[in-house]
Amino acid sequence: MTMINILTKSSFSFEVAQNINFPALRRLLNDVAPLYPSFDAWLNFTFRRNMASGERRVLIAHNGSELVGAALLKDSLAEGKICTFFVSPDHRQMNIGGQLLDQALRELDRDDAFITVAEERKAELSPLLTSRGFSVGNSISSLYRPGSTEYLFTL
Repeated sequence: MTMINILTKSSFSFEVAQNINFPALRRLLNDVAPLYPSFDAWLNFTFRRNMASGERRVLIAHNGSELVGAALLKDSLAEGKICTFFVSPDHRQMNIGGQLLDQALRELDRDDAFITVAEERKAELSPLLTSRGFSVGNSISSLYRPGSTEYLFTL
């Protein structure tokens, strides 16, 4: 008897979520939360409250049943920022991050978009960000946590 392994390619969709399930989003972002003090308060109050005005948007990557990535966007007159960018570890190396970043940049649609990256994630995110035209501008010490450095990537 011959055994055959069949590999199927998963299909992922990318969309701005109008009615995001915040508990599911928070679970996805569990690895990011410790890098930013008061993350839950920011997500549930600052970010969520400003969604109604359109200033904040959640771009998600999913496979129909599972949330696998998210980009939390701030698009105001003052700034176009990717506030949070994350792909679940089980779904990395599948170009989901690249597609999610491309869509985030289309959503922001501005030449001055930026993202700050915690020092713990800089090595991981730098190749993706630089491949899309970002460069490291300033580094800011103790921006969110005492003794840590946040790196500003700008277009």
